[in-house]
Amino acid sequence: MDAQSATEIKRARQIAAYPWFAKKKPWQKEIKKMLDNGFKMEVEAMISKDLEYLTGQYVPMKLKDKKQWLD
Repeated sequence: MDAQSATEIKRARQIAAYPWFAKKKPWQKEIKKMLDNGFKMEVEAMISKDLEYLTGQYVPMKLKDKKQWLD
């Protein structure tokens, strides 16, 4: 495992342990899926590209197209 992957796994586990996320079973399920599949967290991956694109285009597009989000 490379250093970036180890960092991403560590970060996902930290996020899962946050009090707000820890109480939300759907979020725990999604974070576990990401860890099991070895996928980089999508939003963090996009932030490295262009924050303006992420907030101005990508997130609104995802919300409009999918209409699926976790509470």
